[in-house]
Amino acid sequence: SHTVRSYYPDFLFQKEDGSYVIVEVKQDNMIDDDVVLQKKIYAQQIAVASGMDYRMIKATDAKTHKFQSLLS
Repeated sequence: SHTVRSYYPDFLFQKEDGSYVIVEVKQDNMIDDDVVLQKKIYAQQIAVASGMDYRMIKATDAKTHKFQSLLS
């Protein structure tokens, strides 16, 4: 659609090299949901246009501090 929407990620952080990463945390059972996947595509487009990286992680990974992959 041509809908204009606001976008607020769960986290935005700057890596040591100065680059930025947009992070979304999603419930494990929602990772493959069609609506979530469409929002992911939209967020990736915003990230690329802004010179940033976009990552989505599972809630269980966030809760257990398994987010080291975001730093690479």
